[in-house]
Amino acid sequence: MRLSKSHRVGWPASGRLAALAMALLANVAVAAEDAAKARDESRSEADGTRTLQQSIELPGVAVEQAWAAFTTSEGFRSWAAPIAAVDFRLGGSIEASYDPARAIGSPGNIRNEIVAFVPLRMLAFRNREAPPDAPFDAPTFQSLHTVVTFEPGATATRVTIAQPGYRSGEPWDTLYRHFERGNGWSLEQLRRRFVQGPVEWTRPKPVPAAKE
Repeated sequence: MRLSKSHRVGWPASGRLAALAMALLANVAVAAEDAAKARDESRSEADGTRTLQQSIELPGVAVEQAWAAFTTSEGFRSWAAPIAAVDFRLGGSIEASYDPARAIGSPGNIRNEIVAFVPLRMLAFRNREAPPDAPFDAPTFQSLHTVVTFEPGATATRVTIAQPGYRSGEPWDTLYRHFERGNGWSLEQLRRRFVQGPVEWTRPKPVPAAKE
């Protein structure tokens, strides 16, 4: 009996096809895992400062949905924090707490002032009050501002969080590490909200601590 090429190498064609299918599935899984992670686009500027910038794709999400997740109380609570109230207007505020036992207006809540926006395109805010136990220097953070941009696409919306103006040395380095992790976590949490559904806030879910 004459052996086919696949028999001569000792590996049936069906086996090679199965291995190829498994490899393709593994590649798809890796690609999906990568897509679920925030993309780091941070850079150093000509003036010596650093811009912390990260982005993520929201598959199947219209820009209006992504915008509402930041600019409405219900939308913000669905992914960012269990306690949240958004007063969306120029000079308005985004108030939040990671502790479900707190209430809006409680001392020590996070309060950000809305300083600029372009509907469905850009939102900028500055921190006005941080928790007293924040693991970074609050006045240093309050000297910065945060810009969120929204880029609609054919099949997804890209959301980017940028914080320009970081300097070198302490307390800047500690602040940078904290928000490098925190902003990335926030974007990944936002994506999960649309992929898996709104977060069920059954217990506090603080932002993971920055790695030293």
